[in-house]
Amino acid sequence: MASNTEATFGAKIANASAISTHLKSFIGYIAPTADTSIVNYDALIEATKVENNNVVLKKREYSTAVETRQKHFANLPTSVGKLLSPIAATLRAKLGKDAKEVNDISVLITKIRGERATKPKEGDTKEKISQSERSFGSMTQNFADIVSTLTALGADYAPVNELIKLPNLQAKIAEINQANNLVTSTYGGLKVSADQRNTLYETLAERTQRIKESIKSQYGVSSTEYKLIKGLSV
Repeated sequence: MASNTEATFGAKIANASAISTHLKSFIGYIAPTADTSIVNYDALIEATKVENNNVVLKKREYSTAVETRQKHFANLPTSVGKLLSPIAATLRAKLGKDAKEVNDISVLITKIRGERATKPKEGDTKEKISQSERSFGSMTQNFADIVSTLTALGADYAPVNELIKLPNLQAKIAEINQANNLVTSTYGGLKVSADQRNTLYETLAERTQRIKESIKSQYGVSSTEYKLIKGLSV
């Protein structure tokens, strides 16, 4: 299976540029088709470089969006993970540990804590990313259900802790939804750009191979010209 690391992409571009440089030095080179001319080959290389840079930028945007969302669920004092315990303690103090509402909230808290929703790593497959998205979606819904349950309690839910008062919890849901949407949109942009880059690299590889064949045909398999470019993989 072909490697698709950034280093590999960079090496392919470097080799294509080297081939172009060699072509310009070959006396009497005649391209067999318009798209294998030096001018058009250079244009394809440049377009591939541009899309390569776009992918790098969109990866950064996606990674930042994922990191921001992650903070809403863990580590920070205002993250969902840090809010669950004081919410449960407030309800037990007010209603008693055996109250139905306490049990309902406890079930939802257990679901949230049981979800595995870690930040996707470089090289994660689409399936792993999809699983992560489902986990974040489940945690978001369960947290929204907690807030709905607390809202329905009315005066029975009146915490002293500012962080777990209803307006702040509702604001947290809004922030999470916004963060989820940003992750979705930045991943979509990354996927489109990555697919476009792959198409360009496939075109570049196919066109390079035809150029190599034309050099072999024009100058001969034992020629210096062919030996200069035959080992440059694109």
